[in-house]
Amino acid sequence: MTENYDALMALLESRHSCRSFAPDPVDEKALQSLSDAFALAPQAGGGGRRGIQCRFVTDRAAIRNLAKRGQEAFIAFCQSIPSPFVREQTARYGENFFWFGEAPALAVVSCRKVPVFLEKLAGDRAHRIWGGELSAAMASFSLLLAAETIGLGACCLTGPLVMWHEVEGLLGISKRDTLILLIALGYPQA
Repeated sequence: MTENYDALMALLESRHSCRSFAPDPVDEKALQSLSDAFALAPQAGGGGRRGIQCRFVTDRAAIRNLAKRGQEAFIAFCQSIPSPFVREQTARYGENFFWFGEAPALAVVSCRKVPVFLEKLAGDRAHRIWGGELSAAMASFSLLLAAETIGLGACCLTGPLVMWHEVEGLLGISKRDTLILLIALGYPQA
């Protein structure tokens, strides 16, 4: 094996999800490093580089508000479920979605929606052909690895997207785009 392969394997083995962050803000240089790693990731299909985006939210009040509003919307959703058993299970499922409100930074990953012509042409296969979600996932993985190398903790979040309408509205996601995932970021709690 080569030295580069060994270094890659060590990085992959050391990376883990971090859900407890020190209160220190994430500096601009670190966010730029993450943005660079995101941009250099491989791309799939027609989604291409124009189709994926990563925005960073560093305003702590905005992050807390996003988590709070998402949680409120999720609770309202749960209360609308007629079956007590399903309501309870759904509420339990969502208990871990909104802890990210204490993260010092949040990466917001989105991609361009599948063009209408491709949906009409390819039907159910359009998402796989377009490749926007796959491209966003590969770029997010590059960001997660980069975070590890610069001492940042990170956790990929898809659970909050159960209330994606509220999240997209609060984050100002364009109607031409779709929210793929959030990544909570910060320096790990000692």
